[in-house]
Amino acid sequence: MTRALPPASERLTVLGWWFRPDAPSELPMPQRLVGGWDADARAATLRYLRAGTVLMTYPDASFCRFECGVGELGRADLTDGSYVWPDGLPHYVEQHDVRLPDDFVARAVAAGGEIAPFRAPKPRFGLYDSSSWLQWGRSRGACLAFDGFAVPGEAIAERIAADLDDDDYEIILLCNGGTREVVLQLADGTLELRHVQAGGRPPQRFADWLAWPVAGAASARPDGKPPARGGLPKPPDRPGRGLTMAEFFAKRKASDGDGGHDPKN
Repeated sequence: MTRALPPASERLTVLGWWFRPDAPSELPMPQRLVGGWDADARAATLRYLRAGTVLMTYPDASFCRFECGVGELGRADLTDGSYVWPDGLPHYVEQHDVRLPDDFVARAVAAGGEIAPFRAPKPRFGLYDSSSWLQWGRSRGACLAFDGFAVPGEAIAERIAADLDDDDYEIILLCNGGTREVVLQLADGTLELRHVQAGGRPPQRFADWLAWPVAGAASARPDGKPPARGGLPKPPDRPGRGLTMAEFFAKRKASDGDGGHDPKN
């Protein structure tokens, strides 16, 4: 059964959802958004971000994508009634000079860093809208080109592993069924784009995801060929970051029951 989304006027615009190296997605890389702040605008934006109301809390803590040594970077989503962002987002702005969309910055500056009283919405399916966040990230060259690639399920990963017939890699990160290509993480942390099919093009190495082509570039593929159709699914359009509401609350209940949290998220 298809669930209806809330009216557009009631949906919250996402900020601060970031690419994860261990789980490739269409989300922006904060490393590609560094610099360009006006000091006063940044100060007002930081006050505004920290003044948000808690909307959702999670059992797992986030982590800094810059790998700066900060362990846990927050477990909650904050909102001003129009936008929603992780409570760790101020860290990226303050410590790593990461820019945010101009519309949001203008909103924070106009408000003097203060959030007017509002009634927070109830978390529900479809409340979060990531479309403008993704569009802005792509326009700034912060999203990677993954046309035709997808994260393999367990059964597909096992089939790929059998076809590779070696152990010269750590993780199978992505696969492209149309081109018979896979993206592997090697033992030294580098990435390799490899043809599974015998006689294919020689493997291509990338130092990290920052060396991968960005979405919307002149060449949307590492080899310069036209992009294939398809690609990674967009981020989940609901609280819970990939879980149904029932799954999310079941997970939180289990975590509360044992008194601990999994800090790897």
